[in-house]
Amino acid sequence: MNTPPSLLPEHLTRTETEELLRLMTHLVTTCRSVAEQYPGGWRPPSPDRPADFGASMALIAEISRTLNQTRRGIRRISDGARCRLHTPGAPVSLPY
Repeated sequence: MNTPPSLLPEHLTRTETEELLRLMTHLVTTCRSVAEQYPGGWRPPSPDRPADFGASMALIAEISRTLNQTRRGIRRISDGARCRLHTPGAPVSLPY
C-alpha cells in the first residue's frame, strides 16, 4: 500500500492558507464561545428533563455544524493542493 506524500506548507497557495486560517479561527471562536457560556461546566438551563435534553442537543448541533464545515473546508484545500502536487504542469503555489 502506497502512502501519499504529506502536504507541506509550500504546497498551499496563499488563498488556501488564508482560508485554512479563517476556518480554524471560526472553529476555535465557536468552541470558545460555547465554553464561555458554561464556565463551570455543563449546567442544564432548567430542572425539566425534556428542556435539558433539547438544550444539550442544540449545543452539540452548534459545535458539530462548525466542526463539519471546518472539516469540509480543509478537505477541499487538501484536495486542491494534492491535485496540483500530482498533476504534471499544474501551477505551483506562490511563495509567501
